[in-house]
Amino acid sequence: MKLKPLLPLLLVISGGCVELIEFNGVPIRQYASSVIAFSSQYSPTTWSAAQALGKQNVHPAYGDYNKAWASLKADENREFLVLGLDTPQSVKTIEIYETFNPGAVDSVFLRKSDSGEWIKVYSKPVITDLPKEARVFSIFLKETTFLVDAIRIAINSPEVDGWNEIDAVAITGEREE
Repeated sequence: MKLKPLLPLLLVISGGCVELIEFNGVPIRQYASSVIAFSSQYSPTTWSAAQALGKQNVHPAYGDYNKAWASLKADENREFLVLGLDTPQSVKTIEIYETFNPGAVDSVFLRKSDSGEWIKVYSKPVITDLPKEARVFSIFLKETTFLVDAIRIAINSPEVDGWNEIDAVAITGEREE
C-alpha cells in the first residue's frame, strides 16, 4: 500500500466535530460519519442510530443517555449498526464507545471500499459479567491491506441484560495516496 505523505498536523472539521487527525508517524483516527443501516432504534431522535456518529459525547460517564444509540426494545433481538466513513482508509484499531450495559458486541465487519465486500474482523462470544461502567471496546488488528469505507457492528442484545448503548465508533489506520 502506498501511503500519502503526511503534513505535520492536519485537522478536518466536519459539522463542528474533528473527524480526522494526521501527524507524522501517527495513524489517522476517524469517527463514523453516516448511518447506512440499523436493525432498530429507540426513536428517530433520542437514542437513534445517528447518536453513534461523530466523537463521543457521553463517555466516560456510565448510564442510560439519550445521546447514544439504543435499540427499540431491550433484550429482544440481535441488533446491528452499519456506519459509514467519510474517507476510505486502512484499519488497525476499532474503538466502540459503549456507555450502558457493555459487552454485547459479538461481531464486527469492515467493508472494502473498492468492492463493497464485507470482511469479518472480530467474532467472539459476548461478555456477560463486565462491570456496569462505560468502556471503550478496542479491537486491535493487523492493519488491513484494503481501504475501508464502512463498519458493521453486530450486537447480541438478549445475552446482556438491558439496553446496550453505543455513543461513538472510531477507527485508526492510514490513508492510501
